[in-house]
Amino acid sequence: MNIELTGAAIPRLTRRDIVSFARKVLLELRQDIGVSIAFVDDETMIDLNRRFRHKSRTTDVLTFPGDELYSGEIIICVDQARRQAADEKHSIATEVRYLILHGILHSLGYDHESDHGEMNALELKLRSAVGLE
Repeated sequence: MNIELTGAAIPRLTRRDIVSFARKVLLELRQDIGVSIAFVDDETMIDLNRRFRHKSRTTDVLTFPGDELYSGEIIICVDQARRQAADEKHSIATEVRYLILHGILHSLGYDHESDHGEMNALELKLRSAVGLE
């Protein structure tokens, strides 16, 4: 299970902690696959969102699927995560963990925009299982 990280550092969340958390989520899902997680700023995320989703605004997380050995690439906007953390009154470290879990589910093919609540239900169950509530 290979977890690759690129981009900005996250306050109060070491790279080791990020890798450990992503592994914990994948193990809980019984997935022995790799994932790449990139941390970017608003400007980069706006560009990616425009290019791949035709939306000229930032977003918190984009996920690009992989294959049977590599679940894909998760791109997290640190600026947006910081704003969401402030809105929810928790740390950016907690928000990034939420986004990693959310991105992993998307990378495995779940889609809350088109399913009937399955992804949201699984996400809530996983939050509890990995100690993220």
